Amino acid sequence: MTIWREMQDEGLILYGCLMFGGELKRSSFPAEYKKHLAVAKQSLTYIFRSVEKNAKGYDEAHMEIGDNLFSGFRLDKDSVVIFLSEHDANTLHIRQFIEDNKKRFFDLLNDSQPA
Repeated sequence: MTIWREMQDEGLILYGCLMFGGELKRSSFPAEYKKHLAVAKQSLTYIFRSVEKNAKGYDEAHMEIGDNLFSGFRLDKDSVVIFLSEHDANTLHIRQFIEDNKKRFFDLLNDSQPA
């Protein structure tokens, strides 16, 4: 089972993607969400770059988009995972899933696991 499917099955997310160095590396977003993903990528990248200058240890950001929520979580200084979820998603559960599966996310960056 893929990490995206596992998170969807647990009701944590609708779609997810993984970025490295500001570039999209892996994604479960369908083509019709391309514009949504571009906005989230640009906004979350800006937020993390801005905060990096002023606050250390800030590694999570959330944006409401209509009935949904875009969430970004920094895995390290170069890697960010972005999720689209229902507005009432349990972000604490998502954060715990990321912490428990951090190696799997890094494996995705290295193409050693299917997306």
